[in-house]
Amino acid sequence: MNTALDIADLSFTYRRYGAQAPPDPVLRAVDLSLQEGSKALILGLPDSGKSTLSKILCALVPRHFDGDLAGTVRIGGTDISDCTPWELMTRVTLVAQNPQEQLLMTTCADEVAFPLESLGIERTALVDRVRNALQRWGLYSMAQVNPQEMSGGERKRLLLAVTEAVDAPLWIMDEPFDDLDEQWRHLLLSRILEKKGTVVVFASRYLDEFRGNFDSYCHLLGGTVGCKSEEEIVVEYDRECDLQFTPMQEELYELADHTLRCRNLSIVHPRRSVSSDQPFSLSVPEFHIASGEVVALVGPNGAGKSTLSRVLCGLDPLVEGSITIDGSVIAGKGLQTRVGYLFQNPDYGIFLPTVRDELGWSLHQIRHLGAQEREQMVSSCARLFHLDLDDNPAMMGYGARKQLQAAVYYLLDRPFVIIDELDSGVTYAAAFEIVSLLRKNGAAIVIITHDRTFARNIAQRQYTIAGGVVSPSEVGV
Repeated sequence: MNTALDIADLSFTYRRYGAQAPPDPVLRAVDLSLQEGSKALILGLPDSGKSTLSKILCALVPRHFDGDLAGTVRIGGTDISDCTPWELMTRVTLVAQNPQEQLLMTTCADEVAFPLESLGIERTALVDRVRNALQRWGLYSMAQVNPQEMSGGERKRLLLAVTEAVDAPLWIMDEPFDDLDEQWRHLLLSRILEKKGTVVVFASRYLDEFRGNFDSYCHLLGGTVGCKSEEEIVVEYDRECDLQFTPMQEELYELADHTLRCRNLSIVHPRRSVSSDQPFSLSVPEFHIASGEVVALVGPNGAGKSTLSRVLCGLDPLVEGSITIDGSVIAGKGLQTRVGYLFQNPDYGIFLPTVRDELGWSLHQIRHLGAQEREQMVSSCARLFHLDLDDNPAMMGYGARKQLQAAVYYLLDRPFVIIDELDSGVTYAAAFEIVSLLRKNGAAIVIITHDRTFARNIAQRQYTIAGGVVSPSEVGV
């Protein structure tokens, strides 16, 4: 059997301009060889180098991310060091952790068609491939929708549709199961197992779908990839997660007593890129959450979880109904100052050049704080969330940016916090630690998740969105 992917003595270090000390390598002497048709899982903590390695395998690094690369990567026996990303399109396809990094076009159909046009696919075959890929991933009715108006899970499915349409022999998939509901996770797993080519999956969490379904199980630790039996890798990775993120005590401090309640909400969210007489609508007969609670909000991709969240935090308007906090009707800016919203994509809430700037900005409205006290609070918060104050958020990993977003709201100290897909791109241990930290002052927390196991272990109550209606349900179901 031929070798599909061969990595030998691979090292990479990002260039940090203006840094006082030389940066540490992200990858160190990585060796990995995969045969054609094999399926490999590589587990690694956030910021361990998973996304960097995935981009190196597609010739995106260091071409588009400045750094020093050593070693060799061969795909199908060809050294890719002198290849451009577009020259590798017929050999390897990347599914990025953050879909926003890859989506370029203004409609779903154009997004799938774009790489096929670049490859010179004949028109009739191109149309068939686009249609089949969109149908397989439940997006055919959304062919003319702008991807920027889709949910995070729908955008991830669009990337998977592009991957299917191109059908390169090697798939590099960075956290592909994140943001997908159970139905689409099962489909993705089946497509990986059915594929005749080679698949490499990078992940921060060991999901139930992974058990027994890969030929190789590996761990990216200290910049090096090690492969062992599935059981050995899982035990080793769990141990690393426990060391990285210390379990928090469930004791609540300065417990507040606030309740947010919704009654008879009617929400309409049109997709403005397409004309439709029936825009997406959501009905919320009753919803409530009180200080200290963790409540899960679940539902399939596109059900309206993020739409409800945007209304609860005052970013989008209501059509009917009311939202009250402690018995008083609240709307608009009143909600924005009481309800924090950690976006599914952390980049929507991060905009300053350093971690110190981001955390300091969250304290700028507290007028009575002196400069020294402000710096002490920022430094303490950075330690709690495992952040380096001098890091540039744009150069941090996706999971680390999620921790930064959570740290900002820890300092803002909102009585209600909505966390959209917290478990996407971070380990279970990190997700539990973030929730524990935000609960320290008695905050009420809404967790949006597709992971039933995570919901069952973290939430006291649950609401499910089905058929455009929000209703109470059993946790983890």
